[in-house]
Amino acid sequence: MLGLRNLSLGRIPHYTNFLHRCLSSPAKTYDDEAHREARTWLARFNVNAIPKNLCEVTFSRSSGPGGQNVNKVNSKATMRIHTKDFMHSVPEILHPEIEASRYYAENSKSLVIQGDGSRDRTNNVQECYKKLHALIIAAGRSSVRGETSQAQVEKVKNLSVFPDCNLHSNKLG
Repeated sequence: MLGLRNLSLGRIPHYTNFLHRCLSSPAKTYDDEAHREARTWLARFNVNAIPKNLCEVTFSRSSGPGGQNVNKVNSKATMRIHTKDFMHSVPEILHPEIEASRYYAENSKSLVIQGDGSRDRTNNVQECYKKLHALIIAAGRSSVRGETSQAQVEKVKNLSVFPDCNLHSNKLG
């Protein structure tokens, strides 16, 4: 049987970055207004809303199948976004999730996203932008609370009408 004692989680960089962020600083709480603003921002956010001037794109040789084209053409796109500039355009509530992502490079304090799914440079650049968009949407889904419906608010109010009701008093024996 394979023992878990030999597993070193320190060798998994994303896990250690995540653990360090979770343990080093207390989680910041956000009010309802911050969640409302983030929901509104996310609803308007699309791939075209990403500021192109903040993204630095370089090209290199791709790997994998493709014959001699892989060895000759620099089609793999690598997009680097410095977070100190980029985070100003993103709601603050999303920052911890973005910085905990697998695309975050701690040393350079930037997001590094690669796209090499196509032989075409422009398709690979678009792939990078789509990955960044997906990252931000995923950060929003996990960190922004959903809006509470009026029916849910009423349901919670009705639950608190009977404070003397003890559910444990109905136990048998």
